[in-house]
Amino acid sequence: MKSNTQDISNGDSTKSDWLTNLPDNGRRSFEEAVRNHSAGKYDEALNFYAMALSYAPDEPVILSNIGVLLRSQGKFKASEECYRRALAIDPESPGCWTNLGNVLRRLGKLKEAVYCHRKAFKIDKGFIDAYYNLALVLQDMGKLDESIKIFDFCLKAKPGDPRINWDKALALLSQGDFVHGFEGYEYRWHRDELRVRHFKQPLWDGSPLNGESILLYSEQGFGDTLHLCRYVSEVAKVGGKVILECQTELVSLLKGLDGLDKIVSAGDKLPEFDVQAPLLSLPLIFKHEISSIPSDCPYINPPADAGFPVHVPPGTTYKVGIVWAGKPTHKNDHNRSVSVENFFVFSRLPGVMLYSLQKGAPSIQRDESACGFLVRDLASGCNDFADTAKVMKQLDLVITIDTSVAHLAGALGIPVFVALPYNPDWRWMRERSDSPWYPSMTLFRQQDPGDWDQVFNEMLSVLTMKVSE
Repeated sequence: MKSNTQDISNGDSTKSDWLTNLPDNGRRSFEEAVRNHSAGKYDEALNFYAMALSYAPDEPVILSNIGVLLRSQGKFKASEECYRRALAIDPESPGCWTNLGNVLRRLGKLKEAVYCHRKAFKIDKGFIDAYYNLALVLQDMGKLDESIKIFDFCLKAKPGDPRINWDKALALLSQGDFVHGFEGYEYRWHRDELRVRHFKQPLWDGSPLNGESILLYSEQGFGDTLHLCRYVSEVAKVGGKVILECQTELVSLLKGLDGLDKIVSAGDKLPEFDVQAPLLSLPLIFKHEISSIPSDCPYINPPADAGFPVHVPPGTTYKVGIVWAGKPTHKNDHNRSVSVENFFVFSRLPGVMLYSLQKGAPSIQRDESACGFLVRDLASGCNDFADTAKVMKQLDLVITIDTSVAHLAGALGIPVFVALPYNPDWRWMRERSDSPWYPSMTLFRQQDPGDWDQVFNEMLSVLTMKVSE
């Protein structure tokens, strides 16, 4: 889960002098726009803002509110221009400066975003949201020490703010401070993306279980479950009878986990249990540091009846599975996903055969790019993760973006290259090319935001050496 910047809109502007000077139709249009905007009715709000703007085309409050709305709709360039016009009229608006910084961050213009947020709190030194937004940009830039200092400064003014505590936790985890990072990671339950589960049974505190049954449950995406299900065997070692509730698509793959007593598909009736814990709280419960996390792989083994034999054309000496895109609904998908065409460079190596493991709508890129002869399809024959895992075990290497297949390959102990954006997820940390979670994984990182050519050229160089060995 990625960080959310804090936009500043002018919902209380109905008392401003400029508004009272508008004709009645203009004032009513703005008031109606604010009501619809607050209710999340963006299209209706935009129409009313446009009507209000026709009466006051250079009113910075209207322009700034339109910028906030357009950013919510994903229309980032138009949002940027609204803010710039508003600031050309009123350059002393701290809210508009930090809003511009937010949209520039989304557009990958990080240095410009830093300037905007600094400008905002130079105008208003008590503007905590501008400091917070600056810390997020610095976090994106890998300046973790600086961002944590600013988060701490913000927390002096807002000590219980879930957003600030959450983002500080992500920065700490990215630094490898797992003890303090996972403490703060519990603030995830304040985020809209997660549904808090309520059980009559208590949260496990890490004490010996002495044969008691414990429910471990998934809470986020497939990758999160594949990543942290390694803790099933750890919990079993302290005397627990482990019940795992996970996504239906993972049940057949994970049913053979060491130490697992029962597995339940999410949504099915749960058996009786004594205590419970969400998977992503287990590193905190175990008080694991980066040096003590369970990293033995493989910890997942596909069932014998899963998958199918992979056809290997004559002359093939190196079989490479590829994944180029994640779910479009993921908040950071615009940074992490690429095109199948980025992977074509690997097909130039004699003896290398590429196999698509890509699922979902992006899989159509293989046919649209007329590259069926370069990339063979395996994904369409895989009905669940067990099939995918069994197929992957037959490959020599997997090359993927940051998606569930990266975790699956690592958990299977398969050699895997992961292409990471400039600002990666916390679990990949910063600067290092290896992963403390997965010994068989090599990380390739963008050196500049959006520059995938450098990443794929680096992977090509390493693959070339591997193939020639």
